[in-house]
Amino acid sequence: MRYRSVAAAKITGLAALVAAVTLLTGCLADTGADTSGPVPGRELTRAEERRLEQAEHLLIQRCMERKGFEYRVWPQVDADTDRAFRYRIVQDDIAWAREHGYGEQLRRAFFKMKKHHERLAAQDAPTPAQHERYTTALLGSPGTPMLTVRLPSGGTVRSPNGGCTGTARTQLYGDAEAYFEADRVATDLAAAYVPKVLRDPRYTAALKAWSGCMRKETGGSYADPDAARADVRKRAKGLSVSQAHEVEVEVAVAEATCAHRTSLRSTLTRLDREYGAPWRKRYADEITRSNRLKLAALRRADDLVPGT
Repeated sequence: MRYRSVAAAKITGLAALVAAVTLLTGCLADTGADTSGPVPGRELTRAEERRLEQAEHLLIQRCMERKGFEYRVWPQVDADTDRAFRYRIVQDDIAWAREHGYGEQLRRAFFKMKKHHERLAAQDAPTPAQHERYTTALLGSPGTPMLTVRLPSGGTVRSPNGGCTGTARTQLYGDAEAYFEADRVATDLAAAYVPKVLRDPRYTAALKAWSGCMRKETGGSYADPDAARADVRKRAKGLSVSQAHEVEVEVAVAEATCAHRTSLRSTLTRLDREYGAPWRKRYADEITRSNRLKLAALRRADDLVPGT
């Protein structure tokens, strides 16, 4: 029996976007900082990461169809939308800020599209029994072993590795467990050391200079970039979409301008190198393994799912 599951109504890359919001908070790697140090191998670009995510979902779709289920794979998000979901300690791209502000319109459009697709999927919502069979086909039975990794920053992440999800991972990465462990460790490193960066006197001094620049540029009193963004959200209430965007762009451009005009951006670069290097050295094997497995998976994806 073929049916659509609400659980299948997902946009390719959504999981990665959510991860960007929760795991990259405070991540210096997305500030334009120089991540020089012991980082062996080549990291995938974000475009390549999205291609890999797309390939994984398409492989899951094929597997699910063989089992009689329909798994929706929606188009990838574009580079600007992807970036809109990636938290930055400070906005430092003046051109991007001038066009998108902090990315609120891009995020709004994404969630509107997501809601539309979820509504379509809900029209053919399965019965509880069908949903259980679907979940088993997708993730494995309740007793399926979980992939478990202890993170450098503390805590543990777990992921089911059965069903079509496990099959797709194995097809792409060969050793799904090795990939999951190496990738989660490698992408968590910034979270392990960024709290020290934010307490460093050099950062707080640069932040003070940035705050003074923002006062001159906007007339607002902002202790840090998060305060500026919170003020934008507050001021945007009750405004039209175009008026809210104007306010957002004005403050975002000022934030990026002041990041360059003061030492904030360069200070973050230096502190990322200083605090991050020991962590990258400590976990060099995991970083190397993650890079190699991803690059091999990307080449494999071209054969398994041409056109991704």
